[in-house]
Amino acid sequence: MFQPTPIQPSNFGAITADQNLIENPALMYLATLGSKDSYRCMKSKLNKFARFFGYKGLVDCDWKSMQPNHVTVFLTAQSWGSARTYNCYLSALKSVALNAWRNKQIDLDHFQRIKSLKQRRVFRAPSGRAISSEESASLIKSLEANSLRTVRNRAIFYLMLGCGLRRAEVCELKVKQVSLKSRSAKIIGKGNKERNIYFPDAVLDVLKIWFEFRQLNKNESDAGFVFGRIDNKQRLHLDIALDPSSVTRIIKKLVSETENLEGRLTPHDLRRTFATRLISKNVDIVEVQKLMGHASVATTGNYVRKDEENLRMAAEKVEL
Repeated sequence: MFQPTPIQPSNFGAITADQNLIENPALMYLATLGSKDSYRCMKSKLNKFARFFGYKGLVDCDWKSMQPNHVTVFLTAQSWGSARTYNCYLSALKSVALNAWRNKQIDLDHFQRIKSLKQRRVFRAPSGRAISSEESASLIKSLEANSLRTVRNRAIFYLMLGCGLRRAEVCELKVKQVSLKSRSAKIIGKGNKERNIYFPDAVLDVLKIWFEFRQLNKNESDAGFVFGRIDNKQRLHLDIALDPSSVTRIIKKLVSETENLEGRLTPHDLRRTFATRLISKNVDIVEVQKLMGHASVATTGNYVRKDEENLRMAAEKVEL
């Protein structure tokens, strides 16, 4: 594969010491992202691009001098694990160019030449899976202890499986958004979209128990988050939100303590399971879309996972 030498800053555009950060199109783009996860992900990608060309990072990069060939050289030099990753980088760089054009830092022709760069076509089976009822029962059995940590983790697991919440939504959820009386919560999701979720009986029961534990263990630094970090001395810290990576570790540890699982399980698989189970019970996909906070029904459809037995039964209906 062609491996070009990174272009030096002098070839990519001069940087002035007093560059106004407000006019940085990369920062302007990042400010439009609706979730912390998206912000961290795209910030990392833009920093990688800037450093490839010799800059310290996205803040120092002279984005207005970015040309289509710079984007092509960078993308060609990488070893991509998937077309989706390639497309994600390209999308971020196109968005930076769009903000540079809006800020009159580049002209329309300059922007359109970057915009015209083609994404790679993706033909892959959907990632992730939906867990079976037997698997979820095994996972729930591993959460029967009555310790502070287990009660918290049980509430997190139930919210993700029973209400389809994303990691970040669980972490950012505040007490004021939750109404146990009306069995609902107001969620501020991806893209700053607001939606209401509703608690099934099982979710409501574990939330009530968690709120009792939370009340008994909270301290003066309570910032109002439903969940918080628990230290090695079993002290609950509610001054800052849980990090999404903490939710990943919680699910990973739960999986390691559970028998009879059929494969790898990620936090997002719980969300996929939520959608799959509703669709399998003939709930209208538009209603599922609203509960999940998706912008389109097509996105919701991508979350539905048919298990192997269903696929086998469908295949057997073919007539030759």
